[in-house]
Amino acid sequence: MKIARKTPTAEQKQWMKENGYTEKQMDAFWEENIETNPIIRNLNSHGMSWRDMNMSCVSQLPTQKERDLEARRKKELEDKQKAEAEAKAKAEKEYYHEHFEEIMVQKILDGEKLSEKELREIIDFEIDREDGDNRRWSRTVTSILSMCGRYFALEWEEGLTEYQENEYYNQPYEVMKKTYQKTITVTEWIEVKK
Repeated sequence: MKIARKTPTAEQKQWMKENGYTEKQMDAFWEENIETNPIIRNLNSHGMSWRDMNMSCVSQLPTQKERDLEARRKKELEDKQKAEAEAKAKAEKEYYHEHFEEIMVQKILDGEKLSEKELREIIDFEIDREDGDNRRWSRTVTSILSMCGRYFALEWEEGLTEYQENEYYNQPYEVMKKTYQKTITVTEWIEVKK
């Protein structure tokens, strides 16, 4: 079944005359836009053409393909940039994870402040610790960390109840290991035998 072609409206004919377009050219614009514009493709599949559209839409038809192609290029560029940004962020995250120890050491040596998340994570490098006195909710702990063959001290608060989280207010600082023998004088009280 062939659909009868409508004739353009008087308003459409007037606009085509003013802008120097023929019906054949308008039909060509319509055909070109079927490839690039999903709305026109849908209208065409339902037997409609530019003759069924209002003047606002008809007036855009000659340049619609260019706008559609430009929008497609822009979307492709945005998608490419987004994919590149995601790939870069993923690579940086992997690098950060794989080189965490070296990055933390460099930050400490450069005097950069470590985030609370980083402070929580470097505790995994603890090789020694000195616990302070227990208070009601927490105790101060000095952890000695070994990273990249260097030693660092980190003072933090260890929560003593299941509701009290560990807290990290201080930044780590480099320390060195000093080993020596220490003699002490001990005083004992011994029972006197008679």
